[in-house]
Amino acid sequence: MKMTAILGAGALATVTLWLTQSPAQATDALPTGLPQVSMPVFFQLDRNADGKLSFLEARQDKTLGLEFYRMDLDLDGYLSPQELDSVRV
Repeated sequence: MKMTAILGAGALATVTLWLTQSPAQATDALPTGLPQVSMPVFFQLDRNADGKLSFLEARQDKTLGLEFYRMDLDLDGYLSPQELDSVRV
């Protein structure tokens, strides 16, 4: 499956620009307006207790399901606690 079919051209361009920056710049350029998820909520949504959220697990929370692919910073198809920490304000 093409990456543009999963993310959309705009999101792919944003991620590409983000990945080409230095780590300090990349942290400053994280997407804004993403939902805040506390760790207790994360572990409640993590139904199979593997330490990461799949899209199916994340969509239990409507907002998190809608923003899943923007929050999946490493594009592995899962949200880790580290990814959630990095998008917190």
